[in-house]
Amino acid sequence: MLVQQLFDAGLGHASYLCADPEAGVAFAVDPGRDVEPYLAAADRLGVLITHSFETHLHNDYLSGSCALAELRPVTVVAPVDAELRYPHRGMADGDTVRVGELEVRAVATPGHTPEHMAWLVADLRRADEPQYLFSGGALLVGHIARVDLLGRELEERLTRDAFATLRDRVLSLPDHLAVFPTHGGGSSCSGAVAGSRWTTLGFERHHNHVARAAMSDFDSFRRVISHELPAVPAYYPHVRERNQRGTGAVARAPLRQLAEAALADEQLVLLDPRPPHIFGLGHRAGALNVVGNDGFASRVGATVRFGAPCAILTENAEQAERLRDQLAEIGYDDVRGYITPAPSGRALAQIQQIEARAAAERATAGDLMLDVREAGEWAGGHAPGAIHIPYPDLSRRMGEIPRDRPIVAYCASGVRSSLAASLLAADGREARNLRGGFAAWQRAGLDIVPG
Repeated sequence: MLVQQLFDAGLGHASYLCADPEAGVAFAVDPGRDVEPYLAAADRLGVLITHSFETHLHNDYLSGSCALAELRPVTVVAPVDAELRYPHRGMADGDTVRVGELEVRAVATPGHTPEHMAWLVADLRRADEPQYLFSGGALLVGHIARVDLLGRELEERLTRDAFATLRDRVLSLPDHLAVFPTHGGGSSCSGAVAGSRWTTLGFERHHNHVARAAMSDFDSFRRVISHELPAVPAYYPHVRERNQRGTGAVARAPLRQLAEAALADEQLVLLDPRPPHIFGLGHRAGALNVVGNDGFASRVGATVRFGAPCAILTENAEQAERLRDQLAEIGYDDVRGYITPAPSGRALAQIQQIEARAAAERATAGDLMLDVREAGEWAGGHAPGAIHIPYPDLSRRMGEIPRDRPIVAYCASGVRSSLAASLLAADGREARNLRGGFAAWQRAGLDIVPG
């Protein structure tokens, strides 16, 4: 069997194309919404995709299985308890599917989600016993996927399910299995995962601290998996429901250039993808500074209402369409077009990018230091007197920030905090961004309060 991993660094999403070249067939595992890379990979290998396997109803990205089935004669295979609302084959624990000489066996692995299922694969040309485990979120590199995404009412049950899944189902499998997870670095579906994108079951048995805790006792396991998790992006519940209904392929029509009159719509969210130091010099009032790198979509999903109409502020049509396609991966489909971020002859708003020592002086004079990093980063040390609100929670917790104090926002490098500062400015606050973030604060030798 040939395994090709496709990785979306911005979402931390790993998916797979698995091929039996001799039989001329292949299957996908947890494909993203943009299915062109899977079809192109299959063409290069000279195989046809006949099946697409889902490990669970995803919260973090839109599945491409429905789109594959629309474009090709592909059978979607999913956990029966996922109750997909489009044509598929529902699988129960122990059920098998043959794809050429590849046998795929369902392994019920609830925990990350109630319906979660891993897929054991045997290349029958090599051996009858399985050689591969597509683990979804049941086992990651150095961790497991989190159990709190579906709300507090399910968290206790899913914690116990994940404990039993890992201890009794996953860790009972043989050490030789190659393990291919769905969530990797950059995903908010997990805690801190290791840098590698695949592993072996034997290595995880000995070196995964969550696995070791599961072999110890439930309380240790619970403590480890709940430690320093990132904030849950606000778009997650909407994506899970969309995945149950099924979503078509990404639309690739050219994105239109907007006229100034289009910006009169008060509901339109203006997304400015320029670097913070350029954004700060001059931008459209109310624009949000969401830097246009790999993390663009995840930061939009963390801060912008799901379904909100958006415009991308750039003069580069190619960049606008690339960012539009990133947003489509998480279901933000209402991108109206693009327009210049800084029109000449118009008054522009500014957000000062402030150096670390100047920020410390302003804090001494009464400015509020706002730390928008994740809980684990805050625990590693923060600026004296700072308050902590992770940037995905900022809109919801804006009322906790006094209106009568200027604010200096900071993160690790200045990217997330520039988005936070733009959210504050859009709310009418006086906000500055710490240039270079907490790393610059540390380099300047300024005081740090232990977490």
